[in-house]
Amino acid sequence: MPSTQSSPLPANVFAVILAGGSGTRFWPKSRHNRPKQLCQIGDNDFTMIELTLRRLDGLVPANRRIVVTHVDQLSTTVKMTTGLCDHYLAEPAAKNTANALALAALEIELLAKEQGIENPIMLSLHADALIKRMDVFVDTIKSMVASAAQGYLTLLGITPEYPETGYGYMEKGNALPGLETTYKVSSFREKPDAKVAAEYIATKRFLWNSGIFAWQISTILDELKTFVPQSIKDLSTARGQHSSFAKIPKELFSATYQGLKSIAIDPAVLEKSSKVSVVEADIGWKDVGSWDALALSFPTDAQNNLFYGDVIQIDSEGTTVDSDAKLVACIGVKDMIIVCSEGSILVCPKERAQDVKYIVEELKKRGRTDLV
Repeated sequence: MPSTQSSPLPANVFAVILAGGSGTRFWPKSRHNRPKQLCQIGDNDFTMIELTLRRLDGLVPANRRIVVTHVDQLSTTVKMTTGLCDHYLAEPAAKNTANALALAALEIELLAKEQGIENPIMLSLHADALIKRMDVFVDTIKSMVASAAQGYLTLLGITPEYPETGYGYMEKGNALPGLETTYKVSSFREKPDAKVAAEYIATKRFLWNSGIFAWQISTILDELKTFVPQSIKDLSTARGQHSSFAKIPKELFSATYQGLKSIAIDPAVLEKSSKVSVVEADIGWKDVGSWDALALSFPTDAQNNLFYGDVIQIDSEGTTVDSDAKLVACIGVKDMIIVCSEGSILVCPKERAQDVKYIVEELKKRGRTDLV
């Protein structure tokens, strides 16, 4: 993937990559210590986290990038992204995005002071999304930063392509003067059923929530202090006079983090704040969330098959195969997922792809921790 050919974002912008995950939805290729962002999914050269960081080349330098991951995944993440990122935060426990972003905001506050940067802005991205239209992505990010600089908690809203039932939606309110394709957010909606999703699309007021954010550190910290004050108080106390969360004694940090209430940033802050805006764009975004999503995200053959590895097929259609084995042969297979990774094999109908997590649960019950 080539570097982004673009003028850099303002020197007060820091990029945060959220890179946790339990490694269940892409089992057996992903595992707890190697969730999907640490796997090559849909790309033969780079893992998903490498692709995410490379999108920032030319926009945000490595010394203003922070990866937030789980402590069990830290070592592999650092090895994989050396040279692409200078700063890492390891969560001792999975406590959802409100706490991960609070942690990152407090860390940026320290880094900005250390680097002599005033009014720092955070750009937050997930490590496992697919973005196909880089030129539009870059322009959109710049619009988001401009909105954030005016004190808004700014989201990237995706122009819907179809009535998707697996995404959250946000409703556009009034356009914000002087900010291109930027609107106040008037409401958030949970994942709808097919009928409601179709109604959303028809109004042209609703956008998919991409989970890509931009905001001033001062703004997000103020809102976090208002809506989840205990998290900010506990993290700030644990940080004390240390110059980075990475330098806090592990026992203290772990005890503090374990005590935080697990909550996502959307219900914790965004759905309550009056300062939320959205920039609408079509960046070719896909949330590659499970095996069945691959055929919607990457080019398939004439029979809608998608093959990675050594595969022979006869009269098969709508089937996705990802294999590190010597050969997978398919005859008359229709709408199936077949994955071979490190000696484990998954076979399931595409319509059951979301149930792969139950295999992981069963393996844990049977004490097969070597496979999870």
